Amino acid sequence: MPAIFTTRELADLLGTDEWRIRRLFESGALAEPARFAGKRAIPRELIPTIVDLLRARGWLPTQAPAGATAPIDGANVEGVAP
Repeated sequence: MPAIFTTRELADLLGTDEWRIRRLFESGALAEPARFAGKRAIPRELIPTIVDLLRARGWLPTQAPAGATAPIDGANVEGVAP
């Protein structure tokens, strides 16, 4: 598992839209991470916080939809502590 993710990679991993990840940073809910080649370098340790914020906004279900293959919880993303 990578140590950092772009907004697109994280959105794909969590099964949500990329704009929702971006909005967490743009709204000030999360501090802007460092950038690499113009893209946010989001550390994997931030995934549980992002999941919580997405759920609080109703942008991520609390349970995986039937047939989902992507994890929707920081706790079941390999290498990420809950």
